Amino acid sequence: MPTGTPSHRSRRRPAAGTAVRASRVSREEGTRAVTPRGLGPPAVFVGRKQELQRLSTLLRKVRTGVVYGLPGVGKSALVAAVAAKHRGPVVHRRIAPGDTLDAVVDDARRLLREAPVAQALSDDSRLEDLARELEARRALFVLDDLHVLRPEERLALVEGLSGRLRHGALLATSREEVPRHAASPDRFELRLDGLPEAAAKLLWRQLDTLYGAREGFAAAWARSRGVPFLLRRAHANDADVEEPVRAALAALPPDERHLAAVLALSELPLPASALRDVLPGEAAGEALRRLGARLLVETDARGRHGVHDLVREAFQTLLTADEARAAHEALLCLLEREPLPEVVRVRAMCRHLQALGRHEQRRTFIVEQAEALVRQGAAGELLALLGSLPPALRTPDVGLARARAQVRLLDLRRAYSELLELRASLGDAEDAALSEQVGTVLVRVALFSLELDACERTLGAMPMPRDAEVFLQQLLAWAALRFFQGRLDESLEMLDAAGTASEDKRVLGWCAYARALMCWIEGRDEGLEEPLSQCLSLLEGAPLNSRGPLVAAMSAGILSRLGRFTQAQAALDGARERLGELGAPRLALELDCIAALVLGERGERRAALAGLREVAGRAEQGGYLFIHHLSRVGAGRMLLELGRRAEGLALLEEAAAAARARGAEGLARAAEAARSSDVLRQVERPSAVEPREVRPGVAARQRALAALAAATAGDSVRAEGLLASLEPLARGEDFALERALAHLSRALLHRLSERAGEARGSLEAAARSASEGAADPELIPELARTLASLRVVTSHGSRLAVEAPAAASDAVVLDARDHALRAGGQTVSLAKRVLPRRLLYALARQPGRTLSKEACVRAMWEADYDPRLHDNALRVHVRHLREMLEGTGARLVFEDPGYRLEVPRGFAFVRDEPGAS
Repeated sequence: MPTGTPSHRSRRRPAAGTAVRASRVSREEGTRAVTPRGLGPPAVFVGRKQELQRLSTLLRKVRTGVVYGLPGVGKSALVAAVAAKHRGPVVHRRIAPGDTLDAVVDDARRLLREAPVAQALSDDSRLEDLARELEARRALFVLDDLHVLRPEERLALVEGLSGRLRHGALLATSREEVPRHAASPDRFELRLDGLPEAAAKLLWRQLDTLYGAREGFAAAWARSRGVPFLLRRAHANDADVEEPVRAALAALPPDERHLAAVLALSELPLPASALRDVLPGEAAGEALRRLGARLLVETDARGRHGVHDLVREAFQTLLTADEARAAHEALLCLLEREPLPEVVRVRAMCRHLQALGRHEQRRTFIVEQAEALVRQGAAGELLALLGSLPPALRTPDVGLARARAQVRLLDLRRAYSELLELRASLGDAEDAALSEQVGTVLVRVALFSLELDACERTLGAMPMPRDAEVFLQQLLAWAALRFFQGRLDESLEMLDAAGTASEDKRVLGWCAYARALMCWIEGRDEGLEEPLSQCLSLLEGAPLNSRGPLVAAMSAGILSRLGRFTQAQAALDGARERLGELGAPRLALELDCIAALVLGERGERRAALAGLREVAGRAEQGGYLFIHHLSRVGAGRMLLELGRRAEGLALLEEAAAAARARGAEGLARAAEAARSSDVLRQVERPSAVEPREVRPGVAARQRALAALAAATAGDSVRAEGLLASLEPLARGEDFALERALAHLSRALLHRLSERAGEARGSLEAAARSASEGAADPELIPELARTLASLRVVTSHGSRLAVEAPAAASDAVVLDARDHALRAGGQTVSLAKRVLPRRLLYALARQPGRTLSKEACVRAMWEADYDPRLHDNALRVHVRHLREMLEGTGARLVFEDPGYRLEVPRGFAFVRDEPGAS
């Protein structure tokens, strides 16, 4: 495969931070992508045919490998030869002294995407993201000099990727073997030794062809043990010197020495065009040619110049302080002009400024570049650079940059603490603009952290803003603060006043956004539609900044609350896309919270619960207590909807108490409002079914509750109709409780029809369904007791109830619980009249229906009817009952073959329901 025309100065590897991509060809053509330029073997690469074949074969089978061996043995050249055959993209990074795992992995992520990346909050998350990109692109990540990392970082990188790669690949070089553990994912390791003598002779002949014939192969072979770098040095006539590299460098004339020093102190490969100004006139080009002829400078396939690590290490020990200073000065000048990735440029320039002792200039440069580093997903690196400044240079603008980086890294607790100290340290004479910026960031962080007192003090101390954007930020902060404090109406008045006083679309749009968000959290669904429409229309096409995705995310939450799931999903997708360009963990946390709440509205309760718990954990760890609270409230509601009452109520109680402890009464009210999802509360309220309801969870719950109410009232026709409409909705683990409520409804209908066996079977089915959804074991028995502790028989039929009907003046209540007949303000006790009350109870169970003499006798004496024994006694007790009923409006009528009880409209017979317990 073509690799471009190799130069006789071809370098063993490309420099740190090289991304090369295979040519994109259509799948229809089916042609093989050309080899990426910039990561090819040196022009003289011989004697490694077997190793090359073996390494290529292993990499196809196991997607992670490490090539290790002595310095100069040709590890990087071998890996570059393998990479040259890779069909997909190739990303290369050389690890330099001082590099950390996060910097290496983040550089690779940026190179793969050729764009900024999302800020990672942990090494595991950044490794996961890198693995995902490598997999998606089927890319090869080449990592040189793995041994430079700390041992634990080497292991984390290799094992963190090797356990995740199936299509992408990692190929690393190292001077040391990477240790394995019993649980280490599969990877291969290849130890590279010196060339065998035949291959070494072939290399020598190739060098003869390029640089002219040399004698002394035998001595060179004996000294080098086949190490290609040492063979090259021997061919350059250093064979008889104890330390050939140092000797060759020490003998350089001044121009070549200066140019070599620049390359040795640069961690980046440099093109000839960049090196042109290092020496006057055409001297740089001539010096490069002579250094290449001495094999002290190498050139990669992209035409960039650098030095081998052994040359670099040797030369750095030879340089005088003045020579090092001149080289760093030259590098600063050329790095300012060289087109480089922002993070790479900042990192390199800071290193050279630090080496020159220009700490004040370095401080200014870092602060100026802070926003760019954060935008690139390098907030952690920014913190490290700021932390490397001497204490005397940690000025307020450094403190502000630190706080902003900490917010980006979702370390709000530390940001809040440092911002408080920073604001306290700013005197009246300090820069007003800086003071305003510190106050603005502090207000935002205090709101996130629910430090409401500090937020109010800071807002109150800030002067009236002259800038329109600062005014808008302060307005929104005041409105949010009042809402958190439980003063929603006051907050809405502030927004209305601002909207009335302004014609600015942004002000009006953000006021509508704030109103919609607060009403959504408060549960005022009737007030959502209008501000949402205003917000979306007024802020359409808003610039891509930290607030842009919030509009889409918030609208997704509200749209799902309104049942408009297609629009909600489109809004979520749009927010995800915009968030991918911003890469802000705080926004990702907010979006993940809202996405989980949307799942809940769609009836995916278990997935929503898992998502909300995960977000709550991340938010608590980062100190983002507002999202922590919102996630916990959502999780509590999901637990209640799933029937896990004990856990859900406890979580909501904790959330409300924590909010009140911080003065956030408004958020505490949101936790209290979530209790409305408790099924025991829901059965106490009138149940209505909205036919147009499209939210699966709400629609299913409405029908289940309405069916329960109908069954309790004895309306079997309505109950059965509701249960039939519920069945297609209540499928899957998320709706186990609704299925349990349906079985409970049938159990109640069976009870009212005196079918004890069927009632028991339906109750058992209800318990099984509830168990499938992990509902509390006592929930179904408690619901049964709540709904059906009493049976009430009226002139219209039977129903189940919790309380006896209220005693109206014209009511006739026969209460079997205390054996009393109440009518017209009078009470007749049946406590000592056992046989008459037994007969009355039997008749009252079915008012208006005739009870045969046989049934009357069984009710009174639990015996078979015998006219000779029972007729006279029965007539006596009937006469007593008629006397007791006199004046109540109820009467006992004989109708062959028995008796019936005729009752007035206000009659009620109340008795305990045996099956309720």
